[in-house]
Amino acid sequence: MAKSSSHEPTLAQTSPPEMILREAVTPPPAAPPVTQIGDFVIISKLGEGAFGQVYLARQSSLGREVALKVTRLGTGEKDDTSSGTIGPETARSDARSKNEGKLLAGLEHDHIVKVYSEFHDHASGARGLCLQYVPGADLNAIIRKVHGGGGRPASGTAILDALDATRRGVADFNPVALRDREALAGDSFPQAICRIGARLAEALAFAHARGILHCDIKPGNILLTQYGRPMLADFNVAFDRRRLDPAGGGVGGTIAYMAPEHRAAVYGQPDGRVDERSDVYSLGLVLHELATGRRVAPARTEGADEPIPVLVGVPRELAAVIRRCLDSVPANRYQSGTELARALDAAWHLLAARRALPPPVRVARWVTAHPIAGLTLAAILPHVPATVVNIGYNAVEIKLNAEQQGVFVMLVIGYNLIAYPACAGVAAYLIWRIKHGLVGLVLAPGPAVDELRARVLRLGWWAVGLGAFGWFSGGIVFPLVIDLAVGDFDWKLYAHYIVSFTLAGLIAVVFSYLAIQAVVLRALLPNLGNPDTYTPAGMWAEVRPITLAFGPFVLLASAVPLTGAVLLIALTDGVMTLGFRLLVGGLIGVGVAGVGIAERLTGKLRQLTAVWQRDSAV
Repeated sequence: MAKSSSHEPTLAQTSPPEMILREAVTPPPAAPPVTQIGDFVIISKLGEGAFGQVYLARQSSLGREVALKVTRLGTGEKDDTSSGTIGPETARSDARSKNEGKLLAGLEHDHIVKVYSEFHDHASGARGLCLQYVPGADLNAIIRKVHGGGGRPASGTAILDALDATRRGVADFNPVALRDREALAGDSFPQAICRIGARLAEALAFAHARGILHCDIKPGNILLTQYGRPMLADFNVAFDRRRLDPAGGGVGGTIAYMAPEHRAAVYGQPDGRVDERSDVYSLGLVLHELATGRRVAPARTEGADEPIPVLVGVPRELAAVIRRCLDSVPANRYQSGTELARALDAAWHLLAARRALPPPVRVARWVTAHPIAGLTLAAILPHVPATVVNIGYNAVEIKLNAEQQGVFVMLVIGYNLIAYPACAGVAAYLIWRIKHGLVGLVLAPGPAVDELRARVLRLGWWAVGLGAFGWFSGGIVFPLVIDLAVGDFDWKLYAHYIVSFTLAGLIAVVFSYLAIQAVVLRALLPNLGNPDTYTPAGMWAEVRPITLAFGPFVLLASAVPLTGAVLLIALTDGVMTLGFRLLVGGLIGVGVAGVGIAERLTGKLRQLTAVWQRDSAV
């Protein structure tokens, strides 16, 4: 229960002279060392803050180590202007201070430091609280250690190393609590922040549900046990909403970590009113500091047009949660600790899913770095072999007279200038919209991310529709127009055109779909999660329809060319020229190669989608 010793901005440092609430108080002469207070034998001094000293002590009657928060002796408690904390004399009544133990005794939560009892030693005149002793370190010391080297932490191990280097005291071995340490060690650094933040948000939600606002969330008031479990401590200026007016004058806290409406309440301004969202804001400041090593200046007024900081090097999912916490308008923040905990847990899952993706090979690395180029190639390249099949089939099997050939040439020119460019234009527009969405993704609000993800997941089906329209319509348009223009058109020519364009179209559609989904699942979808709406089951419900097409498309990849070869033989007039034999052999080869490529590609796709399926099963 050590109080942070780091220097934080004081009210006098951050405010003009007319807004200073209290001048610094000259400290009293040093008192002789304390050795015993009633039933408690003092072992060492843990710290000193705005509300007195904190000691490590042994409670003789129960034989346990506890933390004693001893109220300063004298006529009244004074503000600690060196820490920027506004104390009880300006923020709370004496009666409320004496009732602190009763107020906090009901906060029995795994991530809140427990209050065992109040005490009053008549011999020394000392009074205060007997608290749970938490061997470990405060988050302030850990942040300084983690970011002190100037490098970027890679994993939760960095937090554990900092904890081991700065902690005081050793707790009894706890195999259950050891799981917390193992989990933190397995996290990436951003995941570790999500894990710690979510547990603290749950602790806040627990307190808020009982009407208690913490009002002084800062790194120095957050402890990490030696197992890495975060504990919310020091409810010194905690506010009981059931008994006091949150717009009244009984609000305290640390200036550097106050929400704008919290600051306004401290100064008695009419728009000052603290509630759960004020604590959410303060926790957002702490998470920002843990993620970056830098303290961000809080917004000074509610609704102020101040830019929310961009968190360089912080994954978008975590950064989005922190930015929402730091919105100067309370209505735009998470409305409760429960909402914040849910969002941080979702961010953790999204980051975990990205880490669980199979290691990328060279092509996958390129696609991940250039997703728009990858989408463009995935949409175009499968049409090349389809065109080769179409041209080869037409050259071997479709025999036109000179007049029909003239109409055919004009039709090819017109079709290539109208139908194919129209399909290509729609595809280009769809890809451009995705590119535009990716450009602003870092600062995009949650609904925009959800919309972009839905657009990306539909892209494969757009490719199917556009490819089918471009190719299949040609199988009808070409023979029909030639027949109407010239006449004398045999039914077999209709059949050959339909087979030719259908074969080419299905080849293009199948492999465009699979290639586009490979880009989507590898390079786009893992970066398009929205922590505010994400659930494992919900994400799998979005991804699962993609997987349902894998089997049929693999079947088409092999069946279409082979079926084309069979139809070609059935429609022949019995003359098997060299070109005919080459075409039949080529179609069989395309079928064999196609099923191999499709099987391999869908195997990769199943690995990518399995990440989301496993997450939904957890």
